[in-house]
Amino acid sequence: MTNPAAGPLVFRPVEAAVELPRPDAAVEAAVRRTLGQRRPLGSETTDGPAPLVDRLDLLAAALTPELTALVVLWLGGTRRGSRDTRIAYADDLLLWADWARHDLGRERFGLDLHRAEVTMWLTRQQDAGAADTSISRRLSTLSSLYRYAASWGLPAVSPISVDDHRPKIERGRRATSARVLDADQIATMLAAAHDVRDALVVGLLFTDALRVSGICAANDGDRRDQGRRTWLEVTVKGGSTKLVPLHTMVAELLDLYVAVRPPWTGSGPAPLIADAAGNRLDRHDVTRMLRRLARAAGIPRPEKVTPHSLRASAVTDQKRRGLAAEDIQELTIHADVRTVMIYIDDDGRNERVAAITDDLGRVMTAVPRHLRRTP
Repeated sequence: MTNPAAGPLVFRPVEAAVELPRPDAAVEAAVRRTLGQRRPLGSETTDGPAPLVDRLDLLAAALTPELTALVVLWLGGTRRGSRDTRIAYADDLLLWADWARHDLGRERFGLDLHRAEVTMWLTRQQDAGAADTSISRRLSTLSSLYRYAASWGLPAVSPISVDDHRPKIERGRRATSARVLDADQIATMLAAAHDVRDALVVGLLFTDALRVSGICAANDGDRRDQGRRTWLEVTVKGGSTKLVPLHTMVAELLDLYVAVRPPWTGSGPAPLIADAAGNRLDRHDVTRMLRRLARAAGIPRPEKVTPHSLRASAVTDQKRRGLAAEDIQELTIHADVRTVMIYIDDDGRNERVAAITDDLGRVMTAVPRHLRRTP
């Protein structure tokens, strides 16, 4: 895909029974900031990753102008949830558009799918080995957009059938849950690291059981040094922030990485972790990094290793070592933690979570010596 030229989007009036108001410059700017950047689908080459492009520009190139205008209003609304949710919606739409271009021959994607075409899409997803949870999420994205269009009185009828298309998702641990590794496998990934940034990312994801969004969104100024402990302020679901303790080896890796990190030339706060070109790291970068390390470490099925695998692995490790569920919820900063924490004395939380991080940090001894600070 050719990267669209930067610049303000031009919205044409929607040709429908009800004319949509045009998104104004403020709404467009807000959505653009929220969605951030990513690399175009299928842009990997032997010369390395393609440049990052604003997601909104990628959507404008992939969707019809009418649908682009609708999507800006849809993602700009207050009901779309967190920033991560809106980014996930945008990425799902790019996947739908990419499929429609390759399988249906449609240069631009619009809300004109038929039920049989969704069945074709479902078959393609299943043949490719997509998890039921991923299929369900992508269907939900499209359903939500169709509902939004209908709420404006547009003649858009969702082609998605609950009976024919939506897979049944069982609750609890299942084959499609995040791949769980044991601590020894995490250690082999660390030992396979040849770059201080790679070891730092693995250490952060595992020892603090962080969501990848928290790492990618972290800024250089989010580090806090308090006494002998280094902390990182991360953004969690809902937009609030929490301080998480860094294991001493992770803090040391962070010091070493900052010294060699590519300079930040963009606008706004500098990212804590960047890619080789100095751009903010995204979850796709992290996924590729982890799979590369998993392959180098000889871990079976490395293509199933994801950033969430390390979070799930940390939780499983601590559960097997007898940690109370309440403390695990504190470590993971789970969305339901407030419901549970009303029964728990909050005194000493920081010390308890720091102890958890130190215990998980036993894998950090596998970091190669040449990546460590010289004594």
